[in-house]
Amino acid sequence: MKKFFYLSVFCVSALAACTGAFTKTKDGVEYKIISKGEGKTVGYGNFIQMHIKQVYNNGTKDTTLLDTREMMPRIQVFDSINTPLTYYLIISKMKKGDSLVLRSLTDSVYKRNIQEMPPFMKKGRYLYTLVKLVNIFENQQQADSANKAERAIAKPIMYKKQIEEIEKDLATKKQQAEKDDKLIQEYLTKNNIKAQKTKWGTYVAITTEGTGEKLNSDNIAVLNYTGRTLDSGKVFDSNTDPKFKHVEPLEVNLGQFGGMILGFTDALLQMKKGTKATIYIPSVLAYGATGRGENIKPNENLIFDIDVTDATTEEEAIAKQQALQDKMIQEQKRVADSLQKASKK
Repeated sequence: MKKFFYLSVFCVSALAACTGAFTKTKDGVEYKIISKGEGKTVGYGNFIQMHIKQVYNNGTKDTTLLDTREMMPRIQVFDSINTPLTYYLIISKMKKGDSLVLRSLTDSVYKRNIQEMPPFMKKGRYLYTLVKLVNIFENQQQADSANKAERAIAKPIMYKKQIEEIEKDLATKKQQAEKDDKLIQEYLTKNNIKAQKTKWGTYVAITTEGTGEKLNSDNIAVLNYTGRTLDSGKVFDSNTDPKFKHVEPLEVNLGQFGGMILGFTDALLQMKKGTKATIYIPSVLAYGATGRGENIKPNENLIFDIDVTDATTEEEAIAKQQALQDKMIQEQKRVADSLQKASKK
C-alpha cells in the first residue's frame, strides 16, 4: 500500500520544528500550504481524497491523536456545505499532491468545543493537523471506485489492528476469564456436552457441520439465534420467537468487531454455511462487568443456539442492497408516472 503521507518536509521532532511562517485567517486559524502538487486546484463539487494526521505537541514530544494511514484515506465532496467556510477557502488553494499544516492552540480548540481538554494536554500548546491531498476526482463514480480500492487494501490492516486491541484488552481481564471458564467447564461436564474452545475462550458445540469453507472476515453470516443465560437458562433474546418482536434473519459482518458481543463473532468464525451449533460465551466476551439491563447480570456467561442459514461476501451484500434500492426507485417512478398520467385525463 502506498503511504502517501510520508512528508519529508516535516522534521523528526514533527511539526514543532517546521520552519517558515504560518498564515492566519480572520477567525484565527493558522495554516501553511506546502506546494508539491501539480495540475488544477480543487474545484467546487470535486471529491477530494486525503490522508489526515493530528498531533499534539507538549513542547518536547509529539502525541499522535489520529493517523488515517493506519486505516484508509478519507474521501468527501468539496463544497462550502460539507466543509466549514474557513477550511473551504484554504483547501481551494490546493492541488493534487499538496500538503497542508493547520495549527491551533489547545486553549482555543477546547474553548470552542463542549469536550473538556484531556488531562495530558496543557494550555498554550499546539494541536497540529496535517492534510495530504492524495487525489482529486471529478465525480461520484470516480470517488466510489477509488474508495472501493482503498477499502480492499485497508480492510485486512484494520482487521489485524482490531484483533491486537481486543487481545490487549482481554489480557487485562485474565482473572475474570478464568472464573468464567471454570463455570462453563463445570456446566459442560455436568451436562455431558462436548465443545471446542477457541483461542479467546468461547466454547462451540456443533450439532450440524455445515458445508464449504469456514466463515472468515470477508463474510457476512446470515443466521437465526436464541440466547439464554448459563446460570438460569432464561431466554433473553431470539429472532425466531415472536415475543421478542424481531423475527427476521440476523446479518453479522465478520470483518468488523463492535456490532456484536465478541464471543458471538468469535464462535461464528469456527462455523460454515449451514452449521448449527450451541455456543457458550464467557462474560469477558459478552457484556462483562456491566451486564445488560435486568436480563443479563454483571459477569454473566451466556449460551446461544445458532443456525447459520446463509453466508455472503460484503460485496455481494452491497450489490443486493443496491439492487433493492434500484427496484424501489423504479417502483416509485412507476407510481409517480401513473399518477401524473391519471391527472392529465
